[in-house]
Amino acid sequence: IFLREMDTSYKVKREQIKSCGGDAEVLIVGNSHAARLDPREFSLNAFNLAQVNQSLYFDRRITAKYIDRFTKLKYVLISVDFHSLYFSDEGMQNIWTYYGYGIDYKRPLPLPEKVSYLAGYKAKFLLEFAKRRLSGRYKLIRGLEVEDGADLHQSIVKGFVPYTDTSFAAMMDEKYVNWRAGYFNRIVRSSDERKEILADLEGFIADLKARNIRPILVTLPCYAPYRGLLDKNVLERNRTDILTLSEKYKIPYWDYFTMPL
Repeated sequence: IFLREMDTSYKVKREQIKSCGGDAEVLIVGNSHAARLDPREFSLNAFNLAQVNQSLYFDRRITAKYIDRFTKLKYVLISVDFHSLYFSDEGMQNIWTYYGYGIDYKRPLPLPEKVSYLAGYKAKFLLEFAKRRLSGRYKLIRGLEVEDGADLHQSIVKGFVPYTDTSFAAMMDEKYVNWRAGYFNRIVRSSDERKEILADLEGFIADLKARNIRPILVTLPCYAPYRGLLDKNVLERNRTDILTLSEKYKIPYWDYFTMPL
């Protein structure tokens, strides 16, 4: 009962789409990188549908499910990071996406998991959610999307989870940077999904253009010490793939990857 009634970022974003999505002219999709784009800073009315660990697979399907509610939509900002073309399965978060938006992954959840609502919730999450509920300190009980720096005292606004600050100590920790870069290098090097994901992304772009909505591909800035440890061949292949789509569909590609931070 506690889990079924708990507000999560997925549920809140879904409800905000229904209440204020109709005014959005810009839609932001992507993973945690894009989730930090504050729609209040845009000159046009914007809404943020990005989530931590959200794949392009779910970006497309969540957008398609609610596209008719975005009656004023002009642009969709599609974030493409180092690993975006190499993963579609969100792991445990497939369950959260299903319960938030009602969207299955390619391999649907087994019926017992859908009925139980317990699969995917590790003990540490349950304890953290219970602690937040009992403390009375937070206006919103959420934890599914949280990374370091998320401000749990503030409510989600236009789909955006406010952050307090950046964890500079972690960013400057050489061991952490090496571990993080190695983690993403392993994802891309072990993946066999690139062609399938590219085809799906191309379909996403074509769907939007058919509705007279302009897709914009964007690669956001990356911390230089971490950036320097990423596989150079993959970086070059990513750029070639994205530029190919940009040229084929005559859409912008905003590459801020090497912007100084």
